[in-house]
Amino acid sequence: MTTTDAHRIQILGYTVLMQDGDVPNPSPTEHASLLRDLPSPAKTNASFSPFQTFRSLSIPSYRYLWFGSLLQMGAMQMQMMTRGYFVYELTRSASMLGYVMAGAAGPGLLFGLFGGVIADRLDKRRIIQAAQLVSGALALFIAVSITTGTVTWQHLLFASVIHGSVMPLMMPARQAIVPRLVGRDLLTNAIALNSMGMSVNSLVAPALAGLVISGVGIGGAYYLISGMNIAAIFLTALVPASGPVAGMQHKSVFRDLADGLAYVKHNRTILVLLLLSFSTMILAMPIRFILPIFAKDIFLVGPRGLGFMMSAMGIGSLVGALVIASAGKLASRGLVLSIGGVFSGAVLLAFAIVSQFAPVFWAGTAILTVVGFMQAGRMTLNNSLLIESSDEKFRGRVMGLFALNMALMPASVLPITIASEFIGAPTAVGIVGIALALISGIFVISSGRLRRLQ
Repeated sequence: MTTTDAHRIQILGYTVLMQDGDVPNPSPTEHASLLRDLPSPAKTNASFSPFQTFRSLSIPSYRYLWFGSLLQMGAMQMQMMTRGYFVYELTRSASMLGYVMAGAAGPGLLFGLFGGVIADRLDKRRIIQAAQLVSGALALFIAVSITTGTVTWQHLLFASVIHGSVMPLMMPARQAIVPRLVGRDLLTNAIALNSMGMSVNSLVAPALAGLVISGVGIGGAYYLISGMNIAAIFLTALVPASGPVAGMQHKSVFRDLADGLAYVKHNRTILVLLLLSFSTMILAMPIRFILPIFAKDIFLVGPRGLGFMMSAMGIGSLVGALVIASAGKLASRGLVLSIGGVFSGAVLLAFAIVSQFAPVFWAGTAILTVVGFMQAGRMTLNNSLLIESSDEKFRGRVMGLFALNMALMPASVLPITIASEFIGAPTAVGIVGIALALISGIFVISSGRLRRLQ
């Protein structure tokens, strides 16, 4: 197959995709832009590993991005676990834990809308590095406050708010840069490897945080978090610059945002995928934030046990991401995605039942492994379908809306923590599991577009 033939196939696939999304076919200018963004076949087919699972890592620029993200996401996982445990240790209040975690929601929802516009207008690499720098400085501030004995729960709330402002600005840039580095053919594999990296962090980072807290204290954990973010800056510097989308610099930020929202409104495929991601994120992800309650008050295992519980979810996430990466492009991905939500709700309900009636630590931990598997699979499929369904010039803004999940997740912690204080954490998780299964079932039944999505 010649290079020209390969390009024609990509263009035909793009045209059919845009027709399915109920938006006009791309113009000749957009065709030229698509051709320009596709990596050469020689670059895409380079051999880095004998295992097909890791074929995207054959591209050096993606490899640097992946390892930098591995460090940054590991630091974020450690910070989530450490902050939650420290807040609960300081206050002994489940609702206060929810307030601190939800502190990221307000700015996250605000800046998340503009994060996609910024990703389309500016150098995506610089945006990622700026977020890494702020995260590192923030962790260092908390570490010094702990060392000097001046830390309060208000410091942790402040850190939560700032972190919630930074991450939604960075996430669209990190998602939108991936297809520029690997091309369409390796996109699902690259996204699966991103999920695998997050899963590795879910496995290693919480356990490491628990060991560091037990060994040298919470302050030591925050110093380590800061160092990991700073190291990520240097790795990301090796990624090629990824400038703005053509034409973006000639419009106002608000006009670009309005154009992006209108594009999503008229593309039913993207709209359904976003709604599904929001509902599953709101209902499924908060369990990560309330695990300190289970560790301290139900399973009675302390910070080390909490680390093992979160690592169990990481093991499941790792396996789920590896399955998607190895399988490549699954058939009927939309149907698999929606049915996965039903099963996720059932697994959450099982965890609630075990915690309520037979609180055996290793039984609950085993169920959390399945929870992690389902979450990684859904996240990978949803992410890849969104990117593939998005026009290049709107991709950053679509991923900006998807990044609102980062804000919705801590916001959704507040209701479940308040409910945990009144009816108990197991009962609250059981209700959430039932709701997730019902809503996902509605998507399966009512959305033929989602069921037919390949």
